[in-house]
Amino acid sequence: MPGSRNCPTSYSLSESYELTPAGKPAVIVVLVQRFSQGFEGRDRRFLAVAGQPR
Repeated sequence: MPGSRNCPTSYSLSESYELTPAGKPAVIVVLVQRFSQGFEGRDRRFLAVAGQPR
């Protein structure tokens, strides 16, 4: 993991979306929650991962 992520304590899936534009391949986007210990308690950030299904 990149050092900028400050030692994540856990990851989990938040949401997923599928988009199928007319005449184009489908695209899937998954939002991943990343938790770490912040200055004032638990910190939650999101990471978007996109791709095309095979």
